[in-house]
Amino acid sequence: MIKRILIENFRSIKKLELDTKNLCALIGPNSTGKTNILKALTILLGEIYPTERAFSKDDFFKRDINKTICIQVWFKNELKPCKLSKCQGLVKEFCAPVSFRLTHTKKEDAFINTKFSVFDKNGVEFYGSGDARDQVSFVYIPSDRNLEKQMTISRWTLLGKMLRKIDENFRKKDEEDEFSELEIEFREAMKEPKKILESSEVPDLSYSDFKNEFIKACEENTKGLASNFSLDLQIYDPLFYYKTIQIMGKEDLGTFNIEELGSGVQNLVLLSLFKTYAKLMKDKAILAIEEPEIYLHPQAQRKLYKNFLELAYPEIPDEIGSQIIYTTHNPNFVDAFRADEAFILSKDKDDGTFKNERSEYITAENLRDDKFRIYTHFNTERNELFFAKRILLVEGDSDKILFETLCEEKWDIDIDKECISIIECGGKGGVIYFIGVCRLLGIRNFFAVWDEDYENDYEDEFKNLQFAITSKKGLEISKNLESFLRKNFPNSSFREKHKVEDAYNWAMLVESEEVPDEFKKIREFLKQDE
Repeated sequence: MIKRILIENFRSIKKLELDTKNLCALIGPNSTGKTNILKALTILLGEIYPTERAFSKDDFFKRDINKTICIQVWFKNELKPCKLSKCQGLVKEFCAPVSFRLTHTKKEDAFINTKFSVFDKNGVEFYGSGDARDQVSFVYIPSDRNLEKQMTISRWTLLGKMLRKIDENFRKKDEEDEFSELEIEFREAMKEPKKILESSEVPDLSYSDFKNEFIKACEENTKGLASNFSLDLQIYDPLFYYKTIQIMGKEDLGTFNIEELGSGVQNLVLLSLFKTYAKLMKDKAILAIEEPEIYLHPQAQRKLYKNFLELAYPEIPDEIGSQIIYTTHNPNFVDAFRADEAFILSKDKDDGTFKNERSEYITAENLRDDKFRIYTHFNTERNELFFAKRILLVEGDSDKILFETLCEEKWDIDIDKECISIIECGGKGGVIYFIGVCRLLGIRNFFAVWDEDYENDYEDEFKNLQFAITSKKGLEISKNLESFLRKNFPNSSFREKHKVEDAYNWAMLVESEEVPDEFKKIREFLKQDE
């Protein structure tokens, strides 16, 4: 498992460090660089050995080729020792890798240097090799799902890796034996089908005709050129039969090839394949996946997130678990109770992609102690706090509909287009709580609105209100919202049982120039530039 990631000068990333857990959510608006993190990991750990061909000029931060691209990961545990050459010499020694690093430099004078290095626990650097990389089972599933590719039997697909391992176990034999007992049994059993296939009684053209003529032609063409060369055609290799596997799906309407079924089912089958791989291979499986929520309805999304948790943190003692690093735009794949597993990403012109710096208070232990309070305050809608570019915290539904309507009807602000979330916090205590949450998570773009009608029973928590005021991130309304609006417009009617309807009507009827000056602070916050 990866415990730490460092990426420098790659695409939108100037420098980014992440301390990762078994489950790692990458969160942020579109184009903040979430996918670039997964792409960097794929170059270092993915199916193609990292060479200079993995990079182009566009891969350099701000296309500045005078900087060196660096992608490095550290593992939680040492990998198995393998023989590698030290960078200071050519003699191979055993190295138990704890870190992989890839650097790529390209100068204007056409000098190119791409170096894959492996480090042991003492920091000694070795030249990397395929043997070292093969120990890490890394699978990348991009947002453009390709079930067909993962169902092929190549060296790097999920199905291919699993079937190769099955084949290796099937063929396990003692050193002095040519074949394992199972393979001998299989070959014996295949003799009769082989005779039928090689029958020469097939009219016009048989497999036997092709085989004999092909072997004869090879013998003639290689005579005197290849030492003792001969050719044979085998049709009973066990791996061949694994390669003919077809995955079929059964529905009420019949049986179909899985590629004929809907995208949602294909997505679930692909993720089920990874779950199977991780469970049966008992390997250090790492899944990097973009937007796992694609094609799934809400209930299926929640179920899949639970599956992620089961894979990452198995209940069986001593079982390592897999690692899942994923990007998401969906509240169903974020749990405030697991905020220590999520990274909220942003991007600016100078530093590119960066993470919001969380408070040291955000630890698994503290979140566990605060579990039921978190459960009380958070829901799927309030989880939008993790995703929004700008957040307006309000007490209740009447406040929310008021500002939503003002944005749409009076202020020309499309809150969805601008990635703005107006979050109803369940009262003043909720506003206080969510101001604190934003501060702990390093979320800077928030603004809070609350009523003055409170009793100062929570001295420590009300420091959050003072922070919001002094940092110009909050607005306290005298008395309560209804009284405040009625004070500005004496004829306004606010009925106790119809607050939401009356707040909406007020926002619809008020003229833009008559909106209270206090609300201009909210408008300025919501209309601010990136």
